[in-house]
Amino acid sequence: MKKIIPLILAILFTSSIWAQNGSIQGKIFGTDRKPLSMATLTVFLAKDTSIVSYRISNEGGNFKFANLPLNVPLRLLATYVGNEAYRKSFTLTPQTPAIKLDSIIMLMSSKSLDEVIVTAERPPITVKNDTVEFNANSFKTLPNALVEDLLKKLPGVRIDADGNITMNGKAVNKILVDGKSFFGDDPKMATRNLPANAIDKIQAVDDKEQALLNGDNNTSNVGKVINITLKKGYKKSAFGKVYAGGGTQDVYELGGIMNIFRDTLQVSVLGYSNNLNRPGFSYSELMNNGGLRRSNANRSSNSTRINNGMNGSMVDINGVNFGGNTNFGIATSNGGGFNLNHAPNAKKSFYLQYYFGEVRNRLNTDRLAELYNGDTIITNHRVTNVLTKNYGHSVGGGFKIKTDSVTTLNFNAGYTAGLVRESPNVLISSENNYLGALSKGNINQSNDVNNYNYNHTFYLLRTGKTNSKRLMSIVHSLNIGNNASDYMTSSVLNYLYPSKYDSLQNQLRQVRLPQAFGSLSASFYEPIHKLFTLRFTNRYSFTQIKNTTQMLYANPLGDSFSVLNPVLSGSFERQQHEVFLAQKLAFQYKKLTIVAGIDETFLTSHLNTSAETNSIQRNIQKLNPNLNISFNNLTLSYNKNYSLPSYSYLLPVFDNSNPYYIAKGNSNLQPTATADWSLSYNYNNQTKNLNIWWYSSFQQRDNDIIQNIAIDKQGIQTSSPTNADGTRNLSVNLNINKDFKIGEKNKLTLSAGGYYSINRSKMIFNADTSWQTTNQLSNWFGLNINIKDKIEWNNSYSPDFNFTRYTSPNFTNLQANLHNFSTGLVIRWTKNLILENNLIYLYNSNLTGSNKTTIRWNAAINYNFMKDQRATIKLSAYDLLNQNGNIVRLIASQNTLTYNRGNLLPRYFMVTLTYNIKQMPRK
Repeated sequence: MKKIIPLILAILFTSSIWAQNGSIQGKIFGTDRKPLSMATLTVFLAKDTSIVSYRISNEGGNFKFANLPLNVPLRLLATYVGNEAYRKSFTLTPQTPAIKLDSIIMLMSSKSLDEVIVTAERPPITVKNDTVEFNANSFKTLPNALVEDLLKKLPGVRIDADGNITMNGKAVNKILVDGKSFFGDDPKMATRNLPANAIDKIQAVDDKEQALLNGDNNTSNVGKVINITLKKGYKKSAFGKVYAGGGTQDVYELGGIMNIFRDTLQVSVLGYSNNLNRPGFSYSELMNNGGLRRSNANRSSNSTRINNGMNGSMVDINGVNFGGNTNFGIATSNGGGFNLNHAPNAKKSFYLQYYFGEVRNRLNTDRLAELYNGDTIITNHRVTNVLTKNYGHSVGGGFKIKTDSVTTLNFNAGYTAGLVRESPNVLISSENNYLGALSKGNINQSNDVNNYNYNHTFYLLRTGKTNSKRLMSIVHSLNIGNNASDYMTSSVLNYLYPSKYDSLQNQLRQVRLPQAFGSLSASFYEPIHKLFTLRFTNRYSFTQIKNTTQMLYANPLGDSFSVLNPVLSGSFERQQHEVFLAQKLAFQYKKLTIVAGIDETFLTSHLNTSAETNSIQRNIQKLNPNLNISFNNLTLSYNKNYSLPSYSYLLPVFDNSNPYYIAKGNSNLQPTATADWSLSYNYNNQTKNLNIWWYSSFQQRDNDIIQNIAIDKQGIQTSSPTNADGTRNLSVNLNINKDFKIGEKNKLTLSAGGYYSINRSKMIFNADTSWQTTNQLSNWFGLNINIKDKIEWNNSYSPDFNFTRYTSPNFTNLQANLHNFSTGLVIRWTKNLILENNLIYLYNSNLTGSNKTTIRWNAAINYNFMKDQRATIKLSAYDLLNQNGNIVRLIASQNTLTYNRGNLLPRYFMVTLTYNIKQMPRK
């Protein structure tokens, strides 16, 4: 590293010295003598049409190339959709290092761009109305590079460590392959499995379909859709890859993907197995399968988990784990799936998908929770050992049909089944800093969870034939689920204060939770003037949730659990009907759009519980104003909504599955009212390679749901939800990215951003009510250097600061400071040899001694061989310094600090062989 950093700096310095040579500039006009913005200018080497550099003309039609070589024959190419190409050959010399062209007039043409230029002259970027098209051949990648590696080289594209893609500050919602979905439109499935050398063009456009479904037809607040166009030889071919590897500590990985494309038919099959805490499928892919994303929004807030951490990544949806692990533990994942797309013509497409995932996670954790109450500290200590087995199946299908040029029909359906089996053993103890030990115990559990879910969505979109502002949409969704959970607990607890006694527990808690949700909505837009449009949205939704909980004790005369405890058993059923009516008036003039309206909400809920003789009814009838103002890239919005409490808060019986943390529901909870203001700004300048993105929001919640917590002298905590007014949250999210070209083929990228929030809410602890204010200041800085695609050096630094303050003197203020620095270096030493290094440094101010810092160093050597470099052998080393075991996770919540330590992936060395199955074109 000491030798490499000076080498990088020397190359950058000499490149900048060499590059300060000639320049050419000018201004482009159309035949109407008006400046043409977004025209593509490309400078080639005259001898072989190799690209030297390219530019996009600004709003005034101006362009300028600097740092061009001297005494080298060059050619300038100017292109603009619907116009003839402009060409000019030139050579810069020391005597004439700069050329300023007179006005360039682009002549109109009825030919396509591919017809007015030769293939070798295709510009790197072409702007076609609202579509930006990239020529894949203009962005060089390694022989075995994937689409993700190609996208990273495109201007305005950012890909984080988890594979999430943004383009000009907007998230990429889906990636299509030749206009067809690829494993549920999930971006990562295409970017991390398709080879870059199979790609001809990459087209990016705003997600107009999502804008129509949102009901406002506003593309400023939706993400991007990327369409990958394959090279001609791959459209009738089979290609993919297989890989296998093993190493020390018995680690292994194996898997493969095969793609068969035949014009109208796409078939992809993949399978995987590893014990490296990696999922086989990503969250987006599974959520897009059969409309899971829409249906999941109607479930409990904790029904979906997606996490990425230092120990790996995982995906869990509605109790179905599809692989991986992010927290503590060592997970072995197995699975497979297939995706089939059939598009007989441009107006019809059909798909069918199936996934299977199996995860076995061995977890050992050590958890220490310090609860502060004045000068008293109650410490709870838990040591857990558990083997968790997850099995998941998901099948989905659907179609999309354009019945005519203005009408689209879309239907998706999916079924998911998941099983969880686990048997944790927990050693637990509690102590008081003044009184000493309070209790200790041993808890053994056996938990079985079965989860089943069916869902479908249907929508019809129809726009006006003569006026695109006229719109009709009909959307229907249905979600039916059933959860059956059995929690068996056997424990021995020894209480030591205020008097000694023992407690034995042998019980089975059974929970049955069927639920159904359905909705039907219709939206209509009618232009009444060239500047004004009326918008109407009507929606009806129905929700039914049942919960039956039984606490059974073991029969003293037998092995079965047959003795019912009525105090800890109960049931409830909630039926909810909601009618939502919205009337809006939209004003649109050039770049200004103002939408104002009134929402009418009629919400009726009937709740029947075993604890109440009469039904508990909630009736809401509210008129809420809403406003959305968009000017250019700036958007201001306001809305207010009402929501009923989640079913998980409602059952008014105690849950003592964990005898140290007892929870009880509250069937008398009121609906929560939330008022939300937001302000966002998105600035993207392709000519300057600059992107600025900013989002801020202010939320005010009345009848917010908080936890009323009480802890007794033995350290046992009991919590119950209650309503509280006055919750406030202010947050700001900011990102800035800027690309610099240094010399001919070197690039420097600087990025910075931050997340800043202030949250004020009420807290109740042992009948003491306090306001707690939490401030979060999270920042990130990035510096990335690319030198002639030979050396890539990526650096990031993230300092995070958290402060929590209380109005009650009985609570101790909390503070947590975290620092995360990472640096990654890739060196393409030769055509076949690639070196990788990655270093992560973590600092936690709340820990003591050597636990404050953790350094993890990973490295790898890649060697490509065989014809066309089809095969790659990789020697990788994980956690070379063997410090993964030092990681302690800290959680600051209310008046509690929690420290977590557990088993993580150990240091290992591994060899992996990858073989790429190249195209097999058929004539």
